[in-house]
Amino acid sequence: MKEIEYDLADVIIGRPHGFTVGRKHFYLYPITLAKMFLLKRQIEQIGVNEEQLRQNPYLETLRVVKAHREECCHIIAYHSTPNTQKDLFCTKNIISRKNYFAEELTDEELSSLMIIALTADKTEKFMEHIGLKEEHEKMQGVLKIKQKHDKSTLSFNGKSILGTFIGQLKEMGYSDNEILYEKGYVYLRLMLADKVVTINLTEDERKEIPPMLLPGYMDAGDAKNTQAIIAELNSRGIKVEQ
Repeated sequence: MKEIEYDLADVIIGRPHGFTVGRKHFYLYPITLAKMFLLKRQIEQIGVNEEQLRQNPYLETLRVVKAHREECCHIIAYHSTPNTQKDLFCTKNIISRKNYFAEELTDEELSSLMIIALTADKTEKFMEHIGLKEEHEKMQGVLKIKQKHDKSTLSFNGKSILGTFIGQLKEMGYSDNEILYEKGYVYLRLMLADKVVTINLTEDERKEIPPMLLPGYMDAGDAKNTQAIIAELNSRGIKVEQ
């Protein structure tokens, strides 16, 4: 629990991971949307087995490094590039850094860096830890009931990342430069996922909603909620013996 909270804090503040190769110091910066697009071809070429990466990340990344060493050095070169448009498109510096890593890093060292690069997206774990996955399931349940009653509203488009991700972030006030080059992809996904959503309901719609779908509802039979329930009762002056 503490570890994932530390990881979440790193995502929020955008903390990079520092590492030293030879006499030079580098950082693995948070992956951005632009970097994801640029690295898509290399990631597909090295053929990472996602299941093996989850079960034994070191063995899987070491396998990939031995089979695709040059591509892996290129991937780390991009990850160690500062998150600005100017730096990201400075091909000369990226190639120079890739060649330096190829000369100076052992397979084992490169494998360790690849683990960080390939497992950086912990969005799903963060959403579960914060409680957003459960909150989204409740919201979808409420929307189904509302849509059953309200036949006058239709939605169109939202067929690509432009409408489902970039457009929504621009509505929140983020610029193209922030979305593509500056802000970490995980940070932006969490911002969208935790955005406050208000659903206006009629009296009839509200009556149809089960209590478990309402905000603030907690299942007392779920051990995960024990401490939260005790804290809530204590805040109301009710002492609970454990």
